[in-house]
Formats: sequence, structure tokens, C-alpha cells
Amino acid sequence: MAMSMSSSSPPSPPLPPPAAASDVAGTDILLSLLPEILDDILTRLLLKEVVRTCCLSRGWARRWESASGLDVRFRGFYSAGAVAGVLARCAAPVASFDIEVRPRLRPRAAYWLRALAEKRGRSLQLAFGSSRTDEPGVFPGVGRAIYARAELSNLYLRYCELPRPPPPQPGQGSLFAGFPRLTRLALNSVKLPFAGAGAPDLADLLLVDVITGVVAGGEKKVEEEEPEAWAIRAPKLHSLTLWTPAVDNGCRVAGELPLLNAANISVDAFLGTEDFLDTLAGFACEGAQVLCQRQG
Repeated sequence: MAMSMSSSSPPSPPLPPPAAASDVAGTDILLSLLPEILDDILTRLLLKEVVRTCCLSRGWARRWESASGLDVRFRGFYSAGAVAGVLARCAAPVASFDIEVRPRLRPRAAYWLRALAEKRGRSLQLAFGSSRTDEPGVFPGVGRAIYARAELSNLYLRYCELPRPPPPQPGQGSLFAGFPRLTRLALNSVKLPFAGAGAPDLADLLLVDVITGVVAGGEKKVEEEEPEAWAIRAPKLHSLTLWTPAVDNGCRVAGELPLLNAANISVDAFLGTEDFLDTLAGFACEGAQVLCQRQG
């Protein structure tokens, strides 16, 4: 007797329902990373890219505001409101603040410096743009809030006039009381109203067309008067660049520089004077490589 058997394959399991669009949008691998790893990623991006992450999803809407260590940089065209908004929302500390100040935004610089005091940034680059309407020898003023940045280790200023610094604290002597932790200082076309500056940890110093002789209140010293001598005191200095303007600005180097490796000096006004020769002799005694040239 012939028998036949029929077999059928087991039924396929039911397919899962399609995922809702909201569930897909809510899946974000980056947001599942540890906060410190995500912060490290954000700090490697340009500022505009960091801010644009707020458009990725609802979870990213304000994530950049909690990332510390951002490099806040504004160049070219930007609005004063954009700068104020970023400074109000970014987390402290910021790594740096770097801005080119257009002439019409000069009055806002003092406000930005006051806002920066709470961000505890260690690097500040403030470059003012010049205008055809500027009077010769008159520079934009920098607010006293700049001296509230005691944590600064890197400072670059261009085309501006510094106010008088606060008096040194007990035990500081004649140190540059406003920036006690500086390791790098660069001044380009800057007016100084004080007669001496010192920084115990300064390693890199650049002075280009630095002008002195401005008294309290912003009044200009009579041009016929002798320049007020002012001294650089930086015992840990490794590199010095000194380019003087067409007139003697009173700059002198005081004290020993045992760690100086290189000095780039471009002078005209006091080439061959006793002060200049004494300065060069001091560099030579320290064994530094000195490149000296006369302007013009």
C-alpha cells in the first residue's frame, strides 16, 4: 500500500512593524558618547560649525552651550549680536577669544571684554582695524576690563591703547600686575601708559611699533619731551622680537635674561646709542643669537 506524505514549511515569523519616524530621529549615536568625548569633538571644530550643530536634532539644540574649551573666533563679517550671543551662551572656560574688531564695532569691545572675564579664557587676541578717519597717533582705547583676565597666558593686541594697569599687589614689586601668568605677549602698534612691565613666566615677547608717553586720562604727551624710559623684566624670556618706530619709544631691557635663545631687533631711532649698545652687550653675554637690522 503506497503511502504519501506531504510536508509544509513552518510559517514565517511576522515582520516587525515599521519604526516610527520619531524613533529614528531620536536615535543619535554621538549623543550616546561620554560627555567629555563629545566635548573633545566639538572643541576641534570651527566656531560656526559648533553652533550649527544645534540644527541636527532636538537633542543637539543646546548641546554646544555646555562644551567647555571652545575657540571663539570672529573674523571678516559678523554682527555684534552674534558675538554677544556666543559669549552669553558658551560654557566656561573657553580656550581662546580671537577677534578682528571693525571700526564701527570698537565701542562693543569693552562689553566683550567684560563678558570674557567670566569665561576664564587663557588666550586673547584683540586686533582693532584702522579707519581713514582716525587721527594720526590716536588709537582705539581698550577698557580696563582687560586687566580682569589674570588667567591669561597668551595675549596679542593690535592697534589700540591700553589703560593704566592696577597697582601691583604686595610682593609683586614692579610686575605687570594685570597679567601675572603671561607666557607669550605680542603688541603691534600699541600705546602703553606705564613706564615698566614685568612677567615672571614670560617666554616669548614681540613688540612692534610700541609707543609710550600717554598719561592718565588719554592725554597725549608733548612730542618735544624726552621719552619716558620703560623696562622689560622677564627672567624666563626665550625669544625677543623688538621693532622700534621711527622715534625712540623709551623701551629698554632691564635685568638678566639667562634663558634667552634668540633676539630679532630692528631699530633706527637709537641705533648706536649707549642704551642700545648696553642692550646688545647684555644679549651677547647671555649667548643669544641676535639678528639686528636698521629700518629703512
